[in-house]
Amino acid sequence: MVFLLAAVMFIPAGGNVAAAAAAGPVNVSGGYAHGLAVWSDGTVTGWGYNKYGQVGDGTTIDQYIPRKVAGLTNIMQVAAGSNASFALDKNGEVWAWGQTYGSYVLDDPVLPNQKSGGPVKLAGLQDVTSITTEGSSGIAVKKDGTAVLWYPSFEQSDSIMQMKVRYLPLQGISEIRSAVIAGNDALFLTDTGSVKGLSIYNSVMGRSRWASDPVRVYTLAASAIKQIAASSGDAFLLRTDGQVLRWNNSLQEPVASGLGNIYKLQTGYKRLFMLKTNGTLWQWNYNSGPLSKPFQVKGAEGITNLWGSTGSFGFAQRKDGTLLGWGEGYYSGSATGSGNVANDEAIAVVPVQPPLSFLVNGQPVSFYGTAGVIDGKLYVPYTSVFKALGVKTGRSESNPDPRYNNYRFSVWSFVYGSTTVQIKASDPEQIFINGRKSESVIPLKGLSDSTQFPLQDLCDLLGVSLQWNKSSGEVRLGN
Repeated sequence: MVFLLAAVMFIPAGGNVAAAAAAGPVNVSGGYAHGLAVWSDGTVTGWGYNKYGQVGDGTTIDQYIPRKVAGLTNIMQVAAGSNASFALDKNGEVWAWGQTYGSYVLDDPVLPNQKSGGPVKLAGLQDVTSITTEGSSGIAVKKDGTAVLWYPSFEQSDSIMQMKVRYLPLQGISEIRSAVIAGNDALFLTDTGSVKGLSIYNSVMGRSRWASDPVRVYTLAASAIKQIAASSGDAFLLRTDGQVLRWNNSLQEPVASGLGNIYKLQTGYKRLFMLKTNGTLWQWNYNSGPLSKPFQVKGAEGITNLWGSTGSFGFAQRKDGTLLGWGEGYYSGSATGSGNVANDEAIAVVPVQPPLSFLVNGQPVSFYGTAGVIDGKLYVPYTSVFKALGVKTGRSESNPDPRYNNYRFSVWSFVYGSTTVQIKASDPEQIFINGRKSESVIPLKGLSDSTQFPLQDLCDLLGVSLQWNKSSGEVRLGN
């Protein structure tokens, strides 16, 4: 049974509309349960778990369909921490939002309890060429081949605890090509193919590294490494011959993993994702015991690119440009549009839903709540497109139902012209058209603490024209 109250508000026409451009994804990153993507036009979309505003849509409402992040242009890379988000623009500047970095907007007249601020610039980072994060801290690699650690610090000021971002240049390593965070260590791949590391955490003092702490740089590989990836305390080094080495603090030096013919590596939480030279996608849950073995991800052939997460899911791109997700994408972290994936679907790729744009009688309309795509149908909350269409909506309660211990069910009404459609949220739902019970079936769903309605079904009953371009995400309603 679904009898959730809608917790979203309508934005008048002319508000920000999720882009449905034909631009393709150029960079993707996943957090614990949210995702980010950069598109070839320099824009960014976010989706998934959004309690801290990490999706970047200006709300704290979970978004099951990607939404455009306002205020970001000319972006070239994104990095999703557990519940925080970061973006690097072409000017070499870094932006942050979400947990620790985001702000809550109080007393917003339209969305009083679920409004969040947008991305903020990290003032201490310039001339950056790449970024990496595992949570709320990160490492920026600069144009001159050096690296800077940034992390949030909470300090007392006038009886108020304030967050301040600290920036620490990491000394002793140069010619850095890329960096990863492996537990308490930072690892760096240099231009010569070597991998060096140092600790970014002072375990004695129980804090992040300070400039005054002694520096000890160690070498994991002298040459022949073309990529590094890490999750928690484990790191993986991809050699130029396609072989993979594994390292963590319990190992004196990197050891052979037995994995070969690998073209690219990425990680999820205690998962290694691998793109093989033949274009197939593989996963190794390396922390699942000594008998765990890599397996091929279903439906993933012709893969040309690969991205990971700090959660249990990843992203891949086919050579035709299609963006795919797989894994346990809780809260729609893998952007399937419908929430958590079933266990039997977790090891098979699914297309990432494109952002949606809504046009009502030719005018753009947007709304705060999430839309969804469930069993191939487009779902929306009742505070979405109906007001712009001229459809009057309402909610009441049914008479006590003796079959359900006299429970009173929500009854949703939609009035358009001379037609009134009422949906009683019983199990199964009951439909009434102009007061008469109908044999029509309109299943309701629940997403982001709101009741969701199948838009096409309602439009058919109300006599409203609907066209949905599933490849572009454009939805046209009315004339």
